[in-house]
Amino acid sequence: MLLNEGKIGNISLKNRFVMLPTVTNLSNDGFVSEKEINYYDRRSKDVGLVIVEACYVNKFGKFFKNQLGIDDDDKIEGLKRLADVLHRNGAKAAVQLAMHNPKYKPSDFTVEDIKGFAKDFVDAAKRAKKAGFDAIELHFAHGWFVNQFLSPNVNTRDDEYGGDFDGRARFALEILKNVKSEVPDMVVVCRINGSDYTDGGFDINESIKLSRLLEEHGADALNVSSGVGSTSEYHISPMGIDDRPLITHVKKIKDSVSIPVIAADKLGVAADWESIVRQGYADFIGIARGLIGDPDCVGKYIEGKADEIKYCIHCNQACIAYIQKGLPVSCMMNPTVGREKEFDTAAKEKLNVAVIGGGPAGMSAAIYLARKGHNVELFEKSDSPGGQLKVAKVPPHKSEIGEVIHYLEADLKKYGVKVNLNHEVTCHELKNMNYDKVIFATGSMPKKLEIEMDIVPLKAIDVLDGKIPQGQSIAVIGGGLTGLETAEYLVQKGKSVIIIEALDDVGKNMFPMLRKVLLNRLKKYKIQIITSAKVEKITGGKLVYNNGNDNIIDIDDVVVAIGNVPDNTFKEFKKDDKYYFIGDCKNVATAVEAIRDGAELSLII
Repeated sequence: MLLNEGKIGNISLKNRFVMLPTVTNLSNDGFVSEKEINYYDRRSKDVGLVIVEACYVNKFGKFFKNQLGIDDDDKIEGLKRLADVLHRNGAKAAVQLAMHNPKYKPSDFTVEDIKGFAKDFVDAAKRAKKAGFDAIELHFAHGWFVNQFLSPNVNTRDDEYGGDFDGRARFALEILKNVKSEVPDMVVVCRINGSDYTDGGFDINESIKLSRLLEEHGADALNVSSGVGSTSEYHISPMGIDDRPLITHVKKIKDSVSIPVIAADKLGVAADWESIVRQGYADFIGIARGLIGDPDCVGKYIEGKADEIKYCIHCNQACIAYIQKGLPVSCMMNPTVGREKEFDTAAKEKLNVAVIGGGPAGMSAAIYLARKGHNVELFEKSDSPGGQLKVAKVPPHKSEIGEVIHYLEADLKKYGVKVNLNHEVTCHELKNMNYDKVIFATGSMPKKLEIEMDIVPLKAIDVLDGKIPQGQSIAVIGGGLTGLETAEYLVQKGKSVIIIEALDDVGKNMFPMLRKVLLNRLKKYKIQIITSAKVEKITGGKLVYNNGNDNIIDIDDVVVAIGNVPDNTFKEFKKDDKYYFIGDCKNVATAVEAIRDGAELSLII
């Protein structure tokens, strides 16, 4: 059914796949950029409909640093170029119209202000029409401006734009009604929340009522999402959330209206997509992050090669996290995102290249150098590639990380990289190797705990690799991502765990959404977390720490997770321009940076 034609309003779509809107931060001061054109060109060849990312309808409603705009007629020319690209690729073109300014609440505005904002949406719809778009999507979800009016726990107005459900829905309905009146032949999709997932917020019952009213006022389709800023795990669900988290809401809404419904958020694998439409949960499959990571995922499905799809692992580390930091969108699995033309080059001179280390940085470097046309040979000292990704997939709710290893291995094979396992290259051996370039990607080593102690503590990486402490009471020293995940892993092994962190809080460098989800799970296990605590010594089964006063706790075993330092095995080669250092052996970071570091090396070799 997914390959059957679909219809939304007066437009026919070649299939049931929709590319959902995701802010990219690729614009030039609100104007369409070449990078943005290339980004959408790469992803629009197989889907039936592309909904271009949230475009601000007025400067007041611009939220992201390099967000796309549709607030003035001077934006039309660039938007037309973008719509033309989508049409040339056989997709219908829509653009999402949005406002977001979390500094304000509905009660901050006069009725005249609200009427003016509604007009801004109408004017933006007219620009979309002039730019050649087939449809617009009105953003009424995610805690953005219009959703705030809908939400009873946010909208405290006591006039016609607040109070009961009809008052809170008035702003959204006026926008829709005015757009349909002023641009009657423009197809309108409304993106709505199935639920805000907040106490006293907009819920599924109100969403069903709103859906019926939107249909009555001319909406041609509904795109169902959920969550607001504080509950964003319900519209950009991470690994810790089960697949298809919103599908029950989607079905209830679909059963309540006669217009098409688009499903969204972590929809699983191709077989799940098929069943969602076949069983009547939704009319269209919406994909956002999946097309960032694998622009060919829909094409592979169409060609009967679903087993080759590189499914999104929902880490949110380089798409959502980067966007919220004001950086251009990226992806752990696909560092070419938004840089498609940069990586679309062939080597002028074919070189023989050795890559030492088969972790994420080394695998990535080998793949992109081979893809460019070089002869590449990779050496890995263990019996399998993957480096620290092999243990990163072990903690609860992290198994999807393991898919990255499989994807990288498949590309090593695809691009003809010769892989040598169980081969630990020595400095002496390296000097006798005849390669034009040598890439060091040997990773990092856990930091040592330099205190007085009468035990040899376990390293978190070893625990996750299967070396489970024998004792019952375990102290995990270090409250970063690795320490927190190791603590959760040990609790599920039946251990009693306490986390000790020197800083004033745990998980400080984590993406806030992921931190929230993980900490909520740790609270359920009632894991004790002690912060601002310096461990002084470990002796006689007792751990002494100071957080203003000396404290003593009884422990059976200690697990250390206080960070890593670069592996310096090959430091003597750093001054020779034949050799390159990438990933953690250069600067300790995350797998996102390691894979990107490896890929970017291909741009200069």
